[in-house]
Amino acid sequence: MQDFRGTVLAAQSGDEEAFARLWREFQPGLLRYLRMKAPTVAEDLAADVWLRVLRALPTFEGDEQGFRGWLYTTARNRLTDWYRNGERRPDLIEYSSLVLLPAVNNVEEEAAEHSATDRAIALIGELPPDQAEAVLLRIVAGMDVPRVALIMDRSPGSVRVLCHRGLRRLEQRLLALEGVAAPTGTELAGVGADGVVAGQVERLHA
Repeated sequence: MQDFRGTVLAAQSGDEEAFARLWREFQPGLLRYLRMKAPTVAEDLAADVWLRVLRALPTFEGDEQGFRGWLYTTARNRLTDWYRNGERRPDLIEYSSLVLLPAVNNVEEEAAEHSATDRAIALIGELPPDQAEAVLLRIVAGMDVPRVALIMDRSPGSVRVLCHRGLRRLEQRLLALEGVAAPTGTELAGVGADGVVAGQVERLHA
């Protein structure tokens, strides 16, 4: 994000357009995460997460990666509350109250991007829950291993294992979809599962 620090400082000072820029930058990834974890209420949860971020924004200190980690930690905590409350739906938040301005994008390009992203997220969603969350945060949200470990309350080593296993599963799934026999043993090691799947996911995500 261009001039992240300046945008945050302006938003902390009450600049509504600056806050809207933050929302436009981070909302798509946040929604993908929430749709994988709680698809029926993802948009409501996202609105609630942004309201919490808006209220706490004056106290935020850090860079773009720090903000991303804070946002997803807030989302994960909100998900925990929602699951704990059972059938209770999140409070409905009016988007206008958050000054959520639409991005100025080409509609056709945006539709194609969303379609490709949905395919990638659908594949990730087929993974075991912990693997899916680790891969989504690491590959799609673009966070480093230590930050993902903090969000998931796991050790960095555990996150690396989850990502590696998840990416191997994704590689086999992608190759099967393309009609290519999945490599095994030394063949798989030679292919480099992390690189292949990250590239495939990136291709679907682009």
